Amino acid sequence: MLAKEEGCQVYATARDKEALQGLAEEVSQSGSDGNVIPFALDQNDDEAVKKFVQTFQEKETHIDLLVNSAYAGLAAIAPYCGKPFWERPISVFDASIMTGLRSSYVMSSLLAPMMVEQKFGLMVQISSFGGVQHLFDVGYGVGKAGLDRLSTDMAAELKPHNVYAITLYPGAAVTEVTAFPGGETPIFSGRAVAALLNRASKDHLEKLSGKVIHTAELSVDYGFTDMNGTLPSGDFSGVEAAQRCREVMSDSLIQNNLNAELPDPSETNNPDFAGLFPGAKKYKV
Repeated sequence: MLAKEEGCQVYATARDKEALQGLAEEVSQSGSDGNVIPFALDQNDDEAVKKFVQTFQEKETHIDLLVNSAYAGLAAIAPYCGKPFWERPISVFDASIMTGLRSSYVMSSLLAPMMVEQKFGLMVQISSFGGVQHLFDVGYGVGKAGLDRLSTDMAAELKPHNVYAITLYPGAAVTEVTAFPGGETPIFSGRAVAALLNRASKDHLEKLSGKVIHTAELSVDYGFTDMNGTLPSGDFSGVEAAQRCREVMSDSLIQNNLNAELPDPSETNNPDFAGLFPGAKKYKV
């Protein structure tokens, strides 16, 4: 969306080189002024990430935006839906923490100096409702809560340099891995990021820096829709879902609210939920 609709030059990373090339070709054939530069990268490999950043800095003198969206947790979680954390391999926890939380920290730390030097930049962590309520798996929630705090603490240190760090919560999604009824597509998330990059005022960015904002909340503020011209309206997507999550956040997190009841894990950690991750099997963790 950034390249196709906003005319941006986007360095896109993923492990799947073929998928990246397909993305670049789609943009080049769209007639857009933007382009996608594909870069095959395993974000668990620190040396490879350093090499990618070095390659980027050798070619570019400016960076406006970093979006940290790499995540390996769902592929690891899917085979164990319905099982408690003590019946899952430790590798399931690691999948949410390594490619997701840790990888976002590593990439941010390597690109922050460039943003600090130029006195502007925006970092966006793609997180989830799982940061404030039980969702799928213990590692999933810990990783998402960590991402939320990552933005907050980085934003505090970046503030004197006019660089912003924001956490973005998409609703339950329809992607190459997930299939939530009425869910949001990556197009909706892409338009949310584009709104932050190209339409949000400096005052709005300052207000959001270090905070969590929902894709659906941004759609209300900036008037974009999903690919079908409407807003997502699934049980875990769209404006109503964002409002419910915001209420939980406003009431303070469960660990801080002595009167809050513990959630029922079976609502989202059950065998039926494995069917909502149909594409997870193709990805190796």
